[in-house]
Amino acid sequence: MKLIKSVSGIRGIFNKTLFIDDIIAHAFAFSEIQKNPELPLLIARDSRVSGLEITESVNIFLKKIKRNIIDCGIVPTPTAQLITDKFKIAGGIVITASHNPKEWNGMKFIDTDGTFLDKNKNQKLFQISESFDKNNIIPASSKYSVSSFTESIDLHINNILNINFIDVDRIKKKKFKIVLDTINGATCEGFKKLLNKLNCEIVHINNEPNGLFPRNPEPKTDNIQEVKELVLKHSADLAFITDPDGDRLALIDNKGKVIIEENTLVLCVEDFLNKTQLKKPVITNLSTTAALDDVAKKYNCQVIRSAVGEINVVNEMKKHNAHIGGEGNGGVILTESHLGRDAFVGAVIILDLLASNKITMHEANQKIPKYYMLKEKVEINPQINNHVISNRIKQAFNECKFDETDGIKVLDKHSWLHVRQSNTEPIIRVYIESKQEEKLSEIFDKVKTIFNDS
Repeated sequence: MKLIKSVSGIRGIFNKTLFIDDIIAHAFAFSEIQKNPELPLLIARDSRVSGLEITESVNIFLKKIKRNIIDCGIVPTPTAQLITDKFKIAGGIVITASHNPKEWNGMKFIDTDGTFLDKNKNQKLFQISESFDKNNIIPASSKYSVSSFTESIDLHINNILNINFIDVDRIKKKKFKIVLDTINGATCEGFKKLLNKLNCEIVHINNEPNGLFPRNPEPKTDNIQEVKELVLKHSADLAFITDPDGDRLALIDNKGKVIIEENTLVLCVEDFLNKTQLKKPVITNLSTTAALDDVAKKYNCQVIRSAVGEINVVNEMKKHNAHIGGEGNGGVILTESHLGRDAFVGAVIILDLLASNKITMHEANQKIPKYYMLKEKVEINPQINNHVISNRIKQAFNECKFDETDGIKVLDKHSWLHVRQSNTEPIIRVYIESKQEEKLSEIFDKVKTIFNDS
């Protein structure tokens, strides 16, 4: 396995595929790209055990190359994005491996407007980092500072509580009882503060930001089954579950049923469009549920789909002046707050939906158009490229429509299939959705057959 590089930054297993030298090389490259040397760079991290060592190394190095630093400590990635956007900051680095296991770490790179670096800037960053030689660095002759920003979480929460269409008083009156699982990650402090301000009763588990994740930290259905029992035990209204850096939100309803991560975005879009009646397009990626199209159609709104990856969704949101968007992994993006996926934003919209409509979490989920989804992967010959993959899919599904914005998406009347080649391992990622559950295995078996001789 090697260091993973993508539009989401870099990540790897610390001291196995990701080393301090890698961190320093990419910090240097980021500083070179983000000009305005008179402006500070923001540094933040999730709670991983290796995060402190990495952060200290980054801070020491950046001071050497004449950069002032604002160190936010352990905060969610969306907090770092919002602060970078709202203040005069040249850019931000978040030390995180997102939903990867605890032995991993990495870096996410935030542009001066609070969004992640786009594809072109990422490519430039990777090129600079590959040619970096630390022996050529001449330390700064004068002192450069590292300042803390302990108010960052409070500013983030205040931003969320002032979203125009959210009826905060109505939420407070409901006194929701919520099971909160923050996976011992970066949202431990902030999520509790937010829910307290919304007058919620909280059953908080995995609430120490120590980086010791008690389960697989990705908030997918298979990984959060134990939280269901707590919802039932405490007769809670719902559960909120985040990933370690706080950009994704999973839900469990009042009957202990896990709500598929796709529906976090669908429910939030439903509340937003109902409350605002705005008609700008909703933006999401190619792999997100078609239930979003059904909801948007109800409000005479168009859904526009981008390549997978937060920055790809964000760029389309900018292009179309969109107010809301996100990805079907529990990531909700609300322009009024900031242009980044944000579990806190998702949570407050969900509570607004329940309070405004006087319904339970279970009832809200039942109103969503019913689809079945499968997310899988298939091993392929490492020599096969995207062109070959697309041609094979087109030949096998020749009566369907195709979208090749990102890999290849196959669409027919009742189902869709999205196939993307991995950049890091010899596999294709396969996403299938249908109104008919039996279609999932039928389509997946067909895909496996296409590539079983490769």
